[in-house]
Amino acid sequence: MYDGLKKLDVPAKNGRKPGKRRWLKLSLAGLLVLVVFVVSTGIFTYLKVTSNIKKGQRQIAGLIPAAPKDPLNILILGSDRRDVIEGTARNQRQFHGGSGQRADTIILLHIYGGAKHAVLISFPRDLRVDIPGHGMNKINAAYPLGGAELMIKTVSQLTGLSINHYVEVNFASFQSIVDAVGGVPMYFPKPLYDRKSGLNITTTGCINLNGAQALSFVRARYIYPTADLGRIQGQQRFIRALLNKVKGLGVLLNPIKLIDLSNVAGKGLIYDKGINLGLARSIANSLKFDNKKVDFRQYPGIPEYIGGVSYVVPEPTAARELFNSLKTGGPLPDVGKTGQSLPSPGDVIITLINASGKSGIAGTERTKLVTLGFHVPSISSSSKHITPTVITYQAGDELKAELVAKQFPGAILKPGTSSQSTDIIVTIGRSFGAPAASGSATPKTTSSPSAVGSCS
Repeated sequence: MYDGLKKLDVPAKNGRKPGKRRWLKLSLAGLLVLVVFVVSTGIFTYLKVTSNIKKGQRQIAGLIPAAPKDPLNILILGSDRRDVIEGTARNQRQFHGGSGQRADTIILLHIYGGAKHAVLISFPRDLRVDIPGHGMNKINAAYPLGGAELMIKTVSQLTGLSINHYVEVNFASFQSIVDAVGGVPMYFPKPLYDRKSGLNITTTGCINLNGAQALSFVRARYIYPTADLGRIQGQQRFIRALLNKVKGLGVLLNPIKLIDLSNVAGKGLIYDKGINLGLARSIANSLKFDNKKVDFRQYPGIPEYIGGVSYVVPEPTAARELFNSLKTGGPLPDVGKTGQSLPSPGDVIITLINASGKSGIAGTERTKLVTLGFHVPSISSSSKHITPTVITYQAGDELKAELVAKQFPGAILKPGTSSQSTDIIVTIGRSFGAPAASGSATPKTTSSPSAVGSCS
């Protein structure tokens, strides 16, 4: 034993001790094992995800392939098909009734060349259009009349755009996607109940919606004064919150989540063969699930009864302006805007309250805001003074709050606990306008809306 230990202390010819060489070899071996593990994990993830994605691919007629670096137009259909629901899930309330062969949600996702930004356009399902070979009808009738192919033809004819890809999401797959990301948090200022969709939000505040709750929320229409048009607003708000949740998960760098989501996609979604891992990663890497890179619009139209039937009648001039801008790659016009469109100052109505104790500050700030294009119909003063400036916003107006917050550095942003008469209420505190202390960091906006449509 002693002789063996003694030999370890004998210097090698190059002056290094054998123990040091052994440590170096072990380190290199460990590094090699780590590299092999990372590479093999990447290969496994790639093969597994690719295998899962192939399960959902179908041959879809009517699509026109896009040239490299050209814009992409992806038609996304939310169908209420019940025939794809498996096992005990068929007993769930939201899967009862109906023939299950309608286009419940119709969305066109336009991704600009280079995939640096995108616009999502929702179509009212009662939009009155010419369905090729079938005449005038509601746009959602195209799906039961001729499936994906006829829906593609109808949307292409209506917009003047070539449709490059097609994705169909059914009730069950939508639920599974939400559950796969661990739910989607959203803020509710009041309880909501919709008997037909099954939505039953009994508490206020931040609620992490699971798959079943999320499905009930995006299907609910009787919680809105404008029914289906209001539901579009709710769906777009949910999509923003979902984008934010996926971004927070770091899906592209998380093999487990990537495999989980691809498994859901392969089992429940239907999409064309051109949609693969390479395309999905390219789009995701460019957009990065960033809410600021995705704008939202609604096909411009006006509700109207024709022959006793409720329709949304297109506004051709506004629609032409919108889709021409997509064809040319120019800036989006101010048509078809919704509560989830990227706002400009002209879209925001603000109430100013002076709670700083400084006379005249609300009037001064009102002048500045109006000059920038904001609408500020009223100002007032409060005898109850506060220190930080507080910006409250209605649920769904998170992006407007962030825009306003740029004018009030250091403000605290929070959702309103009840309905507000305007989009945004700014309560100016004592600290507003005060110079930052020497050597201190510039105050940062506390922004729960950074989780757009959700809560922090």
